[in-house]
Amino acid sequence: MSVIIDGTGSGSRAAVTSDNRLKTDAITEDSYTAAAETGFAFNINTEQQTYSGTGPFSADALYIKNDGANDLEMVGWFIGEINNRSGGSTTQPLLFEVYGNPEGTPSGTAAAVVNRRIGAAKEFDITAISKPTGLTTTGSPLLYQYHYGSRGFGLVNFTLPPGQSLVICVDIACDSLDFYTGFTGYEKA
Repeated sequence: MSVIIDGTGSGSRAAVTSDNRLKTDAITEDSYTAAAETGFAFNINTEQQTYSGTGPFSADALYIKNDGANDLEMVGWFIGEINNRSGGSTTQPLLFEVYGNPEGTPSGTAAAVVNRRIGAAKEFDITAISKPTGLTTTGSPLLYQYHYGSRGFGLVNFTLPPGQSLVICVDIACDSLDFYTGFTGYEKA
């Protein structure tokens, strides 16, 4: 029979109870927190944009492509609205849908990709376009979220492998409103 030797107070061995059970202190953190500490976590944000048309209409809000060599793990999705809806149905919720690998070549304004470790030099190989045009989607959405106004944040868990892309599409019932959307995530090393 093996016996575990008690290392209490040695600083390099674990304490052992009389029942041969190890006593340890542990600190756990999720993968996103660990990535943020090492400069591998990011935030992708459209910043506030105005969307207008004759409601109901659809618009693409954000395109993201992983141009790097490592998987991107998306862990949070946020939506913020300034609550200035006008025209059409101003009380109907927005429907946000995320589609993988839209077809076409997107054009639009670059969206911010920010390292979540302040002062970190790492830049991410991510193409992010706010209000992209020139894309089409097929099939069912990967994710969808109704949004009733103000700010919302939800946990998500999906992987964007190298060379793959996604687009956030929005169904809008009113004629005009301002909102922003984006993801928090990290690059797997």
